[in-house]
Amino acid sequence: MAFAAPALGQSGPTIEAEVASDESRRGISWSEGRVAPAASIRLDRGALALGARVAATRDSARHAGAEAVVDVEGGYIADVGPLQLEARAIGHFFAGSAIGADYGEVAVGAGYLLGPARVTARATYAPDQHAIGGDNLYLNAGASLGIPATPFTVSAAVGRTTGSTDDPFRAARLRPAGDYTDWRVGVEHITGPLLIGVDYVGTDIDQRGPGLPLADLRHSGDRLVGRVAFRF
Repeated sequence: MAFAAPALGQSGPTIEAEVASDESRRGISWSEGRVAPAASIRLDRGALALGARVAATRDSARHAGAEAVVDVEGGYIADVGPLQLEARAIGHFFAGSAIGADYGEVAVGAGYLLGPARVTARATYAPDQHAIGGDNLYLNAGASLGIPATPFTVSAAVGRTTGSTDDPFRAARLRPAGDYTDWRVGVEHITGPLLIGVDYVGTDIDQRGPGLPLADLRHSGDRLVGRVAFRF
């Protein structure tokens, strides 16, 4: 999960309400493949960006029965020539989990904007923590293109999740069957404050076999994810 990069110097909070057919992150479901409402708030002060988001996880097996997750982040964003650079710290806090599921991570990234096209690259690292059974590194790259004279934006991204394992039971939360690759292709229609989007997401995770309880392998495969969001 990452909040959208803000415009530098923006004042006042931005609030967004969203309903998605699945809370999909890095190609795997955090909501049992079920509809997940969410709400977020973002506040930008110069180069400082703060944000929080709460999303339903629908008694997620991946997070030991958690009913919801709250993501809180703070970061620094700066324009350097044609590049926008970012550094963030992110905490994930789970309500209703049967285990100590909370964990934190840090992210650094860069974006390049050229007309209606934007290219991004990001590295997100969760240091070794008991909640995730080791450490976790996620590398991803993406591109988006606003189609001129239309309200449509098309995008695509690919990512790779790797890490070390101290506790296989807990490591399966973020790496269900070990290191894996995920991908996403999507389209958005934006009219004023209303966004409607559809993404095709997938992974190369092997879904055969029972897997560990937190792996939730049956919700790690290819699927379509639709969402509707309204921004205030």
